[in-house]
Amino acid sequence: FRPTVAEVVEIALPHLAAEEGIISFGQGCEGEPLLAGDVIKEAIILMREKTEAGTININTNAGLPAVLEDLAVAGLNTARISLFSAAPEYYRFYHRPRGYGLEQVGESICRLRRHSVFVSLNLLTMPGFTDREPQMEQLFAFLRKYPVGMIQIRNLNIDPDLLWAQMRQAQLAPVGETVGIAGFLSELRKEFPRLIVGNYSRFRRGVRTPASDRK
Repeated sequence: FRPTVAEVVEIALPHLAAEEGIISFGQGCEGEPLLAGDVIKEAIILMREKTEAGTININTNAGLPAVLEDLAVAGLNTARISLFSAAPEYYRFYHRPRGYGLEQVGESICRLRRHSVFVSLNLLTMPGFTDREPQMEQLFAFLRKYPVGMIQIRNLNIDPDLLWAQMRQAQLAPVGETVGIAGFLSELRKEFPRLIVGNYSRFRRGVRTPASDRK
């Protein structure tokens, strides 16, 4: 089932009128919403022609920077980008991207911020992996290069024994000392004191391009 633009607007528009209302395109288990970017873009344009209320969010892997920028111009307020690791080999191992990589994710962040879209990283967190010093160094370097407004700490919903076994099979058994999740969060806050650390998306009104300038 592929909803039409009119059907998306019919369902979503009333929610924007609620106090601190948020509508969201995409969720990890539902596939990549940017593959329906044409429908989402037109739906956002129509909704923003009717109201500036509420927050329009997208949950995405951010592999299509140009599509994300089109949505930002149309009136997208916030974006949450899923990330397992900022180390390229582990990113490829977990996300299995087709036709994109971490460079495109970084470019997406830059394009979104250019249009004042509030960007969060959905950090898929695994104790014993996320809190390893090499992983932390890679993540912090990524954040310095591609700043975001928030990191949402999410438990990686996977059998850990399966994950470790697959890493070993792929010759990607992680190395380095672990500092514990509490230690990781402490270092994250110390390194990026202005970064919001939480676990859910929040109501945000971004600076939007006037409807007359949207394409």
